[in-house]
Parts: sequence; C-alpha cells; structure tokens
Amino acid sequence: MKDIHGGDIWEASRRAGKSPGEILDFSSSLNPFGLPKKAASAVKDALRYVSPYPDPSSFLLRQALSIFHAIDTNGIVPGNGSTELIYALPRVLRPERALIVEPAFSEYRSSLELSGCRTESLVLREEEGFRLDLDSFGRKVKRGYGAVYIANPSNPTGALIGKETLMEAARLCRKNGAWLIVDEAFMDFCEDGSVKSSAGREKNLIVLRSMTKFFSMAGLRLGFLIANGSTAERFRKSLPPWSVNTLAAYAAMGAVNDRHYIDKTRAWLGAERDFLSGALSGLGLKVFPSSANFLMAKTGSTQPPANEIRERLLSRGILIRDLSAFKGLGRRYLRVAVRTRQEDKTLINALRQELEVKRVLKGRLKGLGRVKTLE
Repeated sequence: MKDIHGGDIWEASRRAGKSPGEILDFSSSLNPFGLPKKAASAVKDALRYVSPYPDPSSFLLRQALSIFHAIDTNGIVPGNGSTELIYALPRVLRPERALIVEPAFSEYRSSLELSGCRTESLVLREEEGFRLDLDSFGRKVKRGYGAVYIANPSNPTGALIGKETLMEAARLCRKNGAWLIVDEAFMDFCEDGSVKSSAGREKNLIVLRSMTKFFSMAGLRLGFLIANGSTAERFRKSLPPWSVNTLAAYAAMGAVNDRHYIDKTRAWLGAERDFLSGALSGLGLKVFPSSANFLMAKTGSTQPPANEIRERLLSRGILIRDLSAFKGLGRRYLRVAVRTRQEDKTLINALRQELEVKRVLKGRLKGLGRVKTLE
C-alpha cells in the first residue's frame, strides 16, 4: 500500500499494537513544541462560542492574519485546512490542463483529476539538487496549461526556491496564460522566501498557507489562500458555509500573537535540523539540504529500501515517511520530521540498530552464499 500521507498515527497504532499516544511520529512534519500556549488559551476562551454558528466571513481571523503577514485582509480566504482550498482551486479556475512541479503533494493531482483536468509533470532531478531550472520551466509552460503548481519549500525534498526565481516563474506563467499556484505550507519556517506580498498584486498568482505545520494544529484544520481581491472573492463564494470552525479560528488568532513561541521555534530549528542531518549522514544515508522542518534522505545501495525501514521502525513505535509513491523518487527515499533532541536521538538509535542488524545478517548469509535472498 502506497504511503501517500504522513501523520496517520491511528492506523500505525493499530498495526503496531500500541496506543496512538505511544507512536513517535516522524512522518508528519509538525512543530514538536505542540499547540502554542496562547492558542490553547484562546481555544479555552472560545468554548463559550461553540453553540452559535461560526462567523461565515471569518472577519476576525482574516484581520489577525492580515496584521501578522502584512497583507490585505480582502485577499485572504481561510479554509478547513489548505487541502480544502487545494480542492477548490480546480473548481474555481477550471483549467483543462495543469502542470505539477514534482516531487509534490499528492492532493494536487487528486483534486485536479477529480475535476476532469488533465495533469502533466515537470520532474526535478536529484543531480540538480531538485532545483527549479527556469529554462526548462519556461519551455514546459509554453506547451499551454491553465494552472501550474509549485510547493515552496518543496514537500518532500525541502528545497527552497528563491523569490526572484518564483516571480520569474509567475511572469512566464502569465505570459503563457497560466495561473501559478505556490503552496507555502512550510514557509513559516523560512519566511524570507515567501511571495505572499506579491499575490495581492499579481493577477495570476495564488499562494496557499497552512497553520498546521509551524503552529502544530493539524487536528483543528486551518489554512488560507492569498490572492488579489477579485480572485479571493471568487474563492470565498465557492466554499461551503461555515468552512472554518470557531475553535480553529480562535486558535489561529492566538497562535499568530504568541511571539515567544514563534521566536523559540525559529531559534530551535536550525541547530536541531543540523544535528539530525549529521546523525543521519553518519548512518550512511544521503541527506538532502532542507529549508523546512523535515529532512529527505536516501538509503545506500547496501541498505534496505525505505518501505522496509518504515516497517521495522513501526514495530518499535516510530513512524516515518516512505517516499516511493512520489514521482521522481523511488524505493530508497524516506522523509523524517525534525523533532526534539531526545526524540531525534531515539530515532537515530533505532535506525542504527536496524541497519546494523541488516548488515550483520547480510554478512552471515553472504558467507552461506545466500545474500541474494535479502535484496
């Protein structure tokens, strides 16, 4: 079965024979500090507003996001997670053909094909660092697409595209009559790369943002879309009434006002990501540079494939991502979230033990002339 989403601790717990709370989840890239204190406090205060319907306009939420991101309130469209907005995109834009820069989040393609849109891929190459080459991109866009999808930073590679490159990509799309959708779900971790401020001015640029990753509120489901005012209004009209529930809205308003949490997270990430990257490299894995709170790695030719490592770690109550379902990758690619130092050490120790067991078994079987049974 293809591993198309991380974070399913419920199924993992059933398979591992453990409770969901016993699963150490490296498969979903969420801030390990948990829900910000101000967000939790806001949720508690908002319980008195659970009986009435939520505000259908999400006015207070849009106002808080506008202040935090320094963007126009009228250009913000909140949704029940950014995934709801991903599924709204093809309904509103109605592209006949779409281009997806891959490897990429599987829901881009699923939402497009559900709306009858044909999809094609521009697969970025490992030997080029999974970087976007504008020459290749420009030649591809000339073939005629209604929409182009790019994640920045990339999920699952972690590669970051610079602002200038993305704005040139937007210009190429505009020249060829295509919308450019930039998914910035992980941009809170590296805000300097965002093109959110340009989305309100450019007629063909749409930016997606998520509250899930940085603010660790995946269970509350909240994301938002940024576009120019007229485009944003089209999306507001396309969404179901009361798409954003009251508790999610208040949690988000509390989160963006928790300066201590935000500063603590940004101070923590760089050092912890470097530690985890070095530790994974020390186990013989090829680790790719990342601007997000996760790392993609590739197993060596003598090491087990990612799906086997995933199953072995799951038996220990540790969940990671197997990336074999992603275009442009394969059976040797995996992804792990950056978590706390103690949790990262737990992962590294478990990985070391599993890889050592595999190496020892392979050596013994090689002596018996049966090494091929392990390939």
